[in-house]
Amino acid sequence: MKTSGLAIAAALGVSTIASANTLTLTFLGFGDSTTTGVRYNSNLAWSARSSSDYTNITVGVHRWGIYSQERESFCTQLFEGVTAGQSYTFNVVSPSQVPEADDPTNAPGPMGAVKAQLLNDLYRRYYAGLNGAVAKGAFQVAIYEITHENISAASAADAVSQLSLATGAFQAGKSGGLYATASAMLASLGQGGFGTMGPNLLGLSNAAAQDQLLVVPIGAPAILAGLGLVGIGIMRRRMK
Repeated sequence: MKTSGLAIAAALGVSTIASANTLTLTFLGFGDSTTTGVRYNSNLAWSARSSSDYTNITVGVHRWGIYSQERESFCTQLFEGVTAGQSYTFNVVSPSQVPEADDPTNAPGPMGAVKAQLLNDLYRRYYAGLNGAVAKGAFQVAIYEITHENISAASAADAVSQLSLATGAFQAGKSGGLYATASAMLASLGQGGFGTMGPNLLGLSNAAAQDQLLVVPIGAPAILAGLGLVGIGIMRRRMK
């Protein structure tokens, strides 16, 4: 189910009601980030190994402009991208609904409830304390492992043991401290219970661009403008 403007407004502590469920953002480029080798084979079981070569990609924070403010996100797709300076209109959806798969190349498709629970716990434990390129790059790699792994477990508790950067559909190279940091993040999930970001974690979906994960609240002027709430508020005052 798509997240409505009302749900976003509630997450931001805004009482104005709106029906908008899209956000338009301009990609400004990467923030804290680094490069690492990864490989993906959608046919591999979570415990399988691969001998294919690694492909170097940039992992870390995506920077976005929205109404003269800057926000950060992490992405959920390996097979699509975004171009610096270009604006994208995203559908605002539940994290369980990203990454979309309107095209077969957009594998693996929506993560579903089990992976979304793992992802929420990852964010709850680490997002607020992320600092520097290695930590943020590792966080992005952990997201890719969750969203792209062929998890067969029916619960998040059982799925934790199926998360490994050394085996499965998604694998990462052991470069620098990033591999160890991402592996430690994944291994900690569920310890002491699974945390959640609740309505503060949004999925951003676009069939032609890399899907994102955005944490709210973001700046009130930006989100109000992006959802059309400013105009609605003005209209209501004029009607009184």
